[in-house]
Amino acid sequence: MIKLNNVTKKIKEKVVIDDVSLIFEEGKLYLLRGHNGSGKTMLLRLLCGLLTPTRGTIEKPEYTYGVMIETPNFVLHETARQNLKFLASIQKKIGMKEIENNLEEVNLLNEIDVKVKNYSLGMRQRLGFCQAVMEDPDVILLDEPFNALDDEHFDLILKRILEMKKDKIIVIAAHGFDMEKYPVFDQVITMENGKVRYK
Repeated sequence: MIKLNNVTKKIKEKVVIDDVSLIFEEGKLYLLRGHNGSGKTMLLRLLCGLLTPTRGTIEKPEYTYGVMIETPNFVLHETARQNLKFLASIQKKIGMKEIENNLEEVNLLNEIDVKVKNYSLGMRQRLGFCQAVMEDPDVILLDEPFNALDDEHFDLILKRILEMKKDKIIVIAAHGFDMEKYPVFDQVITMENGKVRYK
Protein backbone atom coordinates (compact mmCIF):
# COMPACT_ATOMS: atom_id res chain seq x y z
CA MET A 1 0.00 0.00 0.00
CA ILE A 2 1.10 3.56 -0.77
CA LYS A 3 -0.53 6.23 1.37
CA LEU A 4 -0.27 9.95 0.65
CA ASN A 5 -1.06 12.17 3.62
CA ASN A 6 -1.85 15.81 2.74
CA VAL A 7 0.94 15.92 0.17
CA THR A 8 1.85 19.26 -1.39
CA LYS A 9 4.65 19.80 -3.90
CA LYS A 10 6.02 23.16 -4.96
CA ILE A 11 8.41 23.65 -7.86
CA LYS A 12 9.92 27.16 -8.11
CA GLU A 13 7.17 28.43 -5.79
CA LYS A 14 4.47 27.04 -8.05
CA VAL A 15 2.16 24.53 -6.35
CA VAL A 16 1.95 21.49 -8.66
CA ILE A 17 0.36 19.08 -6.14
CA ASP A 18 -1.99 20.65 -3.62
CA ASP A 19 -2.87 18.87 -0.34
CA VAL A 20 -3.49 15.42 -1.85
CA SER A 21 -4.44 12.43 0.32
CA LEU A 22 -4.80 9.08 -1.46
CA ILE A 23 -4.35 5.35 -0.86
CA PHE A 24 -3.11 2.92 -3.54
CA GLU A 25 -3.49 -0.81 -2.80
CA GLU A 26 -2.04 -3.98 -4.28
CA GLY A 27 -4.22 -5.83 -6.75
CA LYS A 28 -5.90 -2.66 -7.98
CA LEU A 29 -5.74 -0.68 -11.20
CA TYR A 30 -6.00 3.11 -10.91
CA LEU A 31 -6.71 5.76 -13.53
CA LEU A 32 -5.40 9.29 -13.03
CA ARG A 33 -7.23 11.60 -15.36
CA GLY A 34 -7.18 15.32 -16.02
CA HIS A 35 -6.02 17.81 -18.61
CA ASN A 36 -2.35 18.51 -19.33
CA GLY A 37 -0.90 20.39 -16.37
CA SER A 38 -3.45 18.99 -13.92
CA GLY A 39 -0.76 17.27 -11.84
CA LYS A 40 -0.97 13.67 -13.10
CA THR A 41 2.69 13.33 -14.07
CA MET A 42 3.88 15.10 -10.91
CA LEU A 43 1.86 12.67 -8.80
CA LEU A 44 3.49 9.71 -10.57
CA ARG A 45 6.91 11.23 -9.88
CA LEU A 46 6.04 11.55 -6.19
CA LEU A 47 4.75 7.97 -6.00
CA CYS A 48 8.03 6.48 -7.25
CA GLY A 49 10.30 8.85 -5.35
CA LEU A 50 11.60 10.93 -8.26
CA LEU A 51 10.21 13.91 -6.32
CA THR A 52 9.79 14.37 -2.59
CA PRO A 53 6.88 16.28 -1.02
CA THR A 54 7.30 19.90 0.05
CA ARG A 55 4.72 19.17 2.78
CA GLY A 56 2.95 16.02 3.89
CA THR A 57 4.16 12.44 3.92
CA ILE A 58 4.14 9.34 1.70
CA GLU A 59 4.01 6.00 3.51
CA LYS A 60 5.13 2.95 1.55
CA PRO A 61 7.17 -0.24 1.94
CA GLU A 62 10.39 -0.91 0.02
CA TYR A 63 8.70 -1.47 -3.31
CA THR A 64 10.33 -1.97 -6.68
CA TYR A 65 9.05 0.32 -9.42
CA GLY A 66 8.51 0.10 -13.15
CA VAL A 67 8.04 3.57 -14.57
CA MET A 68 7.06 4.98 -17.95
CA ILE A 69 6.77 8.73 -17.50
CA GLU A 70 6.18 10.99 -20.50
CA THR A 71 8.08 10.12 -23.69
CA PRO A 72 10.27 7.04 -23.14
CA ASN A 73 13.98 7.87 -23.49
CA PHE A 74 16.15 5.42 -25.36
CA VAL A 75 19.54 5.57 -27.07
CA LEU A 76 18.18 6.05 -30.57
CA HIS A 77 21.21 4.80 -32.51
CA GLU A 78 21.17 1.50 -30.60
CA THR A 79 18.78 -1.42 -31.00
CA ALA A 80 15.97 -2.47 -28.69
CA ARG A 81 18.16 -5.39 -27.59
CA GLN A 82 21.06 -3.08 -26.69
CA ASN A 83 18.81 -0.59 -24.88
CA LEU A 84 16.98 -3.16 -22.75
CA LYS A 85 20.14 -5.19 -22.08
CA PHE A 86 21.81 -2.05 -20.71
CA LEU A 87 18.79 -1.18 -18.54
CA ALA A 88 18.60 -4.76 -17.23
CA SER A 89 22.32 -4.68 -16.35
CA ILE A 90 21.70 -2.00 -13.71
CA GLN A 91 19.72 -4.25 -11.34
CA LYS A 92 20.91 -7.58 -12.76
CA LYS A 93 17.50 -9.16 -12.08
CA ILE A 94 16.78 -10.51 -15.55
CA GLY A 95 18.66 -11.80 -18.57
CA MET A 96 18.13 -11.87 -22.31
CA LYS A 97 15.50 -14.62 -22.10
CA GLU A 98 13.20 -12.43 -19.98
CA ILE A 99 13.86 -9.43 -22.23
CA GLU A 100 12.91 -11.46 -25.31
CA ASN A 101 9.79 -12.80 -23.60
CA ASN A 102 8.67 -9.29 -22.73
CA LEU A 103 9.33 -8.01 -26.24
CA GLU A 104 7.28 -10.89 -27.59
CA GLU A 105 4.41 -9.88 -25.25
CA VAL A 106 4.27 -6.43 -26.89
CA ASN A 107 4.79 -7.74 -30.42
CA LEU A 108 8.31 -6.35 -30.85
CA LEU A 109 10.49 -9.48 -30.82
CA ASN A 110 10.94 -9.41 -34.61
CA GLU A 111 12.30 -5.85 -34.29
CA ILE A 112 14.71 -6.59 -31.43
CA ASP A 113 17.77 -5.79 -33.57
CA VAL A 114 16.31 -2.71 -35.27
CA LYS A 115 17.72 0.64 -34.14
CA VAL A 116 15.21 2.56 -32.04
CA LYS A 117 15.57 5.63 -34.31
CA ASN A 118 13.81 3.55 -36.97
CA TYR A 119 10.88 2.71 -34.69
CA SER A 120 7.52 4.40 -35.17
CA LEU A 121 6.08 6.39 -32.24
CA GLY A 122 3.76 3.49 -31.40
CA MET A 123 6.67 1.03 -31.41
CA ARG A 124 8.61 3.29 -29.04
CA GLN A 125 5.58 3.40 -26.75
CA ARG A 126 5.46 -0.39 -26.67
CA LEU A 127 9.21 -0.53 -26.02
CA GLY A 128 8.73 1.97 -23.17
CA PHE A 129 6.02 -0.22 -21.69
CA CYS A 130 8.28 -3.25 -22.04
CA GLN A 131 11.13 -1.61 -20.12
CA ALA A 132 8.70 -0.57 -17.35
CA VAL A 133 7.39 -4.08 -16.73
CA MET A 134 10.22 -6.43 -17.75
CA GLU A 135 11.68 -6.78 -14.23
CA ASP A 136 8.28 -7.65 -12.71
CA PRO A 137 8.13 -4.66 -10.33
CA ASP A 138 5.75 -4.30 -7.37
CA VAL A 139 4.44 -0.93 -8.58
CA ILE A 140 3.88 0.04 -12.22
CA LEU A 141 3.38 3.72 -13.09
CA LEU A 142 2.44 4.49 -16.69
CA ASP A 143 2.08 7.99 -18.11
CA GLU A 144 -0.11 8.00 -21.26
CA PRO A 145 0.89 4.43 -22.21
CA PHE A 146 -1.71 4.20 -24.99
CA ASN A 147 -0.52 7.23 -26.98
CA ALA A 148 0.07 6.48 -30.68
CA LEU A 149 -1.11 2.85 -30.38
CA ASP A 150 -3.40 1.34 -32.99
CA ASP A 151 -6.41 -0.68 -31.82
CA GLU A 152 -4.57 -4.00 -31.97
CA HIS A 153 -1.73 -2.84 -29.78
CA PHE A 154 -4.01 -0.87 -27.46
CA ASP A 155 -5.85 -4.12 -26.74
CA LEU A 156 -2.56 -6.01 -26.39
CA ILE A 157 -1.11 -3.58 -23.81
CA LEU A 158 -4.38 -3.35 -21.87
CA LYS A 159 -4.64 -7.15 -21.73
CA ARG A 160 -1.06 -7.35 -20.43
CA ILE A 161 -1.81 -4.73 -17.75
CA LEU A 162 -4.87 -6.66 -16.56
CA GLU A 163 -2.87 -9.90 -16.43
CA MET A 164 -0.24 -8.28 -14.21
CA LYS A 165 -2.66 -6.52 -11.88
CA LYS A 166 -3.22 -9.37 -9.39
CA ASP A 167 -0.42 -8.60 -6.92
CA LYS A 168 0.72 -5.15 -8.04
CA ILE A 169 -0.22 -1.51 -7.71
CA ILE A 170 -0.75 -0.16 -11.24
CA VAL A 171 -1.42 3.53 -11.82
CA ILE A 172 -2.13 4.83 -15.33
CA ALA A 173 -2.25 8.54 -16.14
CA ALA A 174 -4.36 9.21 -19.22
CA HIS A 175 -6.68 12.02 -20.25
CA GLY A 176 -8.66 10.48 -23.11
CA PHE A 177 -9.40 6.94 -21.94
CA ASP A 178 -12.81 5.55 -22.98
CA MET A 179 -14.05 4.19 -19.64
CA GLU A 180 -17.44 3.18 -21.00
CA LYS A 181 -15.85 0.92 -23.61
CA TYR A 182 -13.18 -0.35 -21.20
CA PRO A 183 -14.57 -0.40 -17.62
CA VAL A 184 -11.37 -1.91 -16.19
CA PHE A 185 -10.34 0.48 -13.42
CA ASP A 186 -10.90 -0.15 -9.72
CA GLN A 187 -10.68 3.57 -8.99
CA VAL A 188 -10.69 6.72 -11.10
CA ILE A 189 -8.96 9.79 -9.67
CA THR A 190 -9.65 13.11 -11.37
CA MET A 191 -7.08 15.88 -10.98
CA GLU A 192 -7.36 19.59 -11.65
CA ASN A 193 -4.74 22.23 -10.86
CA GLY A 194 -2.86 19.83 -8.62
CA LYS A 195 -5.91 18.91 -6.55
CA VAL A 196 -7.98 15.71 -6.46
CA ARG A 197 -11.47 16.78 -7.53
CA TYR A 198 -13.27 13.53 -6.88
CA LYS A 199 -12.25 9.92 -6.42
